[in-house]
Amino acid sequence: MDKKSLLSVHLAVLLFGTSGVFIKIIPMSALLLTLGRGIFSALALYAFIHFREYSLRLERLRDYFWNLLAGIFLAMHWFLFIMSIQISTVSIGTITFATYPLFVVFLEPYVFKEKFQLKNLLNVAMIAIGIAFLIPAFELNNATTLGILYGLGSSFCFAILSIINRRLAALYDSVVITLYEQTVAACLMTILISIIKPTVHEGTVLDFFHLIIYGVVFTGLAHSLYIQGLKGIKAQTASIISVLEPVYSIVLAIVFLQERMSYQEMIGTFIIFVTVMIATLQNSVDEKT
Repeated sequence: MDKKSLLSVHLAVLLFGTSGVFIKIIPMSALLLTLGRGIFSALALYAFIHFREYSLRLERLRDYFWNLLAGIFLAMHWFLFIMSIQISTVSIGTITFATYPLFVVFLEPYVFKEKFQLKNLLNVAMIAIGIAFLIPAFELNNATTLGILYGLGSSFCFAILSIINRRLAALYDSVVITLYEQTVAACLMTILISIIKPTVHEGTVLDFFHLIIYGVVFTGLAHSLYIQGLKGIKAQTASIISVLEPVYSIVLAIVFLQERMSYQEMIGTFIIFVTVMIATLQNSVDEKT
């Protein structure tokens, strides 16, 4: 196994996990954060592609449509993920987002005409139990409950995005697909903001600098490192490493934001994390056999 590639993936996952802290410290609406993330990340990826001399041309007209659709779901995923963290906590946002592999295992058999595995029902049941522990009250005016709902919505959108990317990744380089999708996400958010005209709070130069860092380093660079790492290690290995993202997020939120989890939230988080880890390992073994 290529140690440099392994390090790249670990660093990428750490950067992804750190993004939750930036969401909390940048005093901007979810719409503006999503827009900034898309713009600065797309610019960083374009620079990466330019120097690596990748071709941006797609072979089939319908592939432009699939990239457009993927970009829409990426924007929805980002927006809902940011909303989840802003309304509740980094821990709630990241651990509910981490449930996306379970959505994937239900959706993929229908999209790719693959056999559905009944063992996945047990994983879903365990995830449901974990989420039940996270919910403090079944009331929509409860911040944590709303954060969980936004997080699950983000997870579902990312699952659909992953399925679309599975089809596109068989034909094109992942970094090219990512650039198309992030450009679409930035354009979509620009249109929405021009229509909705959200209230823009007066920010500081430091806030704007944090937004650039959030887009360039913790999105653009993170994606580039992750994609680069996939060249030297198996996708199954990378997916297992990715399960560490909520762990990094929770630890960093405790250290830098002084976030604290109740015992009930700890139990729910543990159940979800272990279930996702087991499901990821099962999927890895199934792909090898």
